[in-house]
Amino acid sequence: MKSHNEVEAFRVSMRDIDLNGHVHNSVYLDYFEDAVVNQLRANEMINYFRPATSGVSYHVKKCEAVFLYPLTVDDVILPAVYIEKLGNSSLIFNIKLEIKDKNVICAEGKLIWVCVNIDDNKPRPIPDDTRKLLATQFTFIEPE
Repeated sequence: MKSHNEVEAFRVSMRDIDLNGHVHNSVYLDYFEDAVVNQLRANEMINYFRPATSGVSYHVKKCEAVFLYPLTVDDVILPAVYIEKLGNSSLIFNIKLEIKDKNVICAEGKLIWVCVNIDDNKPRPIPDDTRKLLATQFTFIEPE
């Protein structure tokens, strides 16, 4: 049985490869975002993050990536998503990408999401029901 911070594995596609034969740096941000959204979907929480069903929106305020080991086409990646901080109006996701057959963490990333009002895009508290689900459905990790 998977830990509740593990997301479905994915295979690196040829379209993600740059002229040097490895995954282009900017693609890692897509991988991080996909891992978070897939984790929300796996935890049946995606509707809490859709403006049409939640009444709020979440914007990426900051993203960062640390590249530890190059990825290339056909590598199978096992993402793990954690919450580093659950603040009043923001949350920090911590994502680790592991190469399946090598058991090597190839990249680590952080995404800071801010909850905002739909009408004026101003920060607002994360709804209580969403906060409770985040607290129970994700593993928390200490800041690095």
